[in-house]
Amino acid sequence: MKLAARVVVCAIAISVWIASAANFEDLAKSATAARESDKIPEAIELYRQALQMQPSWPEGWWFLGTLSYDSDRYENGVRAFTEFIKLQGPEADKAAPAWSFLGLCEFETGAYAQSLEHMRKALEIRTGLEPSIEQVLRFHEALVLTKLGLFDQAMPRFTPFVKRGLHDPTLIAGIGLTALRRPLLPQEVPAEDRDLIVAAGQATYVWMAGDTSKVGPAFQTLVDGYPKAPGVHYLYATYLLSFRPAEEAAQELKRELELNPRNPDALGMVALLMFRAGASSTAEPLARRAAESGPMCPMAQYAYGLILDNKGDLTQAIDHLESAERLDPANVEYHMALAGAYSKAGRHDDARRERRTSIAMAREDR
Repeated sequence: MKLAARVVVCAIAISVWIASAANFEDLAKSATAARESDKIPEAIELYRQALQMQPSWPEGWWFLGTLSYDSDRYENGVRAFTEFIKLQGPEADKAAPAWSFLGLCEFETGAYAQSLEHMRKALEIRTGLEPSIEQVLRFHEALVLTKLGLFDQAMPRFTPFVKRGLHDPTLIAGIGLTALRRPLLPQEVPAEDRDLIVAAGQATYVWMAGDTSKVGPAFQTLVDGYPKAPGVHYLYATYLLSFRPAEEAAQELKRELELNPRNPDALGMVALLMFRAGASSTAEPLARRAAESGPMCPMAQYAYGLILDNKGDLTQAIDHLESAERLDPANVEYHMALAGAYSKAGRHDDARRERRTSIAMAREDR
């Protein structure tokens, strides 16, 4: 009797499995047909039902993810692409597109740190990534970096779009926010600040484009139109430093600090100019204030690190210079300063690594 009961149980299980498999196949075919007929809501529901029956179906997760992304159902997209990557592996043929869509969905849900990580993963792999998607990723990378307050990393990401002559309002707003050090997305700009952000974006855009006939008047218009807006005088000072005597930029930095005494970028820049002029002892308290006010400001960390290095306080100097490098790893000056501090501290392997990085970056720039 026991054997007979087991046979019956096995037969029932097999019949259930066969029915389930047949039902899954029907759902999968129906989902495909609905997708190919552009019946998007129906297709999403059919893929969802099929995946409930067979969650190990990569193709189902892929199409559920892409359909969710196209339908602005970004939370569903996050789950779908996460499951797809788990099943296929992070280095599979469709890994770069999957990482890219995952990052873009996370961007839309506000998970900015995860979005940045996953978009960069896609850009690192690149295999199978369509050029149009790559450009979308690179633009969103710049926006996310600005939103996270990593302005020095964000600005160079906008440069290729400027060089190609793109003049999209979202691009101008993104550049303006980055230039004025505002950790916002273009769609988050308050109505009363929109003209300011556009003016800053336009001035910085022509500067980045190398349009020498327009850049001076654009910055003058910005400063004249918004003389009390935080960040404007610091931005103008950085422009002046690229071709004028430091004294002119120092006046703009002074005006910035009158409006915004805790601006870490302006404090750090003033301290750096003082240090380079030989006034290290006067620069030190300013640099300390800059570093304390701006833990996410690489300029502030760099200026204080240099002064501490010069003073012989190598442990603290290295801490601040490492922070500057981590916040803006593409700045060759930070790597060079860190190499010098490591060398003084007897950390010769670390010093050699930083020198090699500096040389490689200099060659790439050339």
